Amino acid sequence: MFPCIAALLHFSPLAISDQLVQYGIWIYLMVFVVIMLASTIVGGPIPDNTFLVLAGAIAMDNRLSMEWLFALAVAGGFAGYEVNYWSGRIFGLTVCKGTCPLILHDKNVKDALILMDRFGPAALVLSRFLPVFNLPSFIAGVNAMAYRRYALFNLVSSVVWVGSLLMFGYFVGKISLVSEYLDYLSDLFIAILAAAIILAMMMFVRDYTRRNGYKEK
Repeated sequence: MFPCIAALLHFSPLAISDQLVQYGIWIYLMVFVVIMLASTIVGGPIPDNTFLVLAGAIAMDNRLSMEWLFALAVAGGFAGYEVNYWSGRIFGLTVCKGTCPLILHDKNVKDALILMDRFGPAALVLSRFLPVFNLPSFIAGVNAMAYRRYALFNLVSSVVWVGSLLMFGYFVGKISLVSEYLDYLSDLFIAILAAAIILAMMMFVRDYTRRNGYKEK
């Protein structure tokens, strides 16, 4: 994490490519962390779709490995949905709703249930592309969906989601008009990376504070 923060200290288009190469291993690890957090029910506000497109766009120009980006992002997406599933299965809707009332609002839960009823496990794939909507994986846990079946669809959804957005970003990045601004896209990539981590930490602190306040009452 510290190398990523250090990279922000040299925030210029001329230096950013070297920064990404120098801190490449940390970039890959941060991609895993950001995608994992963004895939949980509390990480919905993190712009993971935009993040993946930008990652694909800057990969070739900054000598980042698409294979490693893909593998770490898929692992992060899978892990995030695992957190959702087991949270729902172990703690249930009532307990989790007490700790995340804004996210597990009745309307959001109802929309997730409708999506699951209409598309079944395939809803896990669709939910990846919908902003602020990671609840189907949580609902699958609440409804105690057979884990082997869930894990299969979780993996497929993560592969389809990450693969399509990374490749879309990669080909967009090869467009001549876009490639001229890849240095600035790299700046934006790092900025979103840092902002996502800060946002996730703020949400964790917020939920932790509310949970403790709820227990005291």
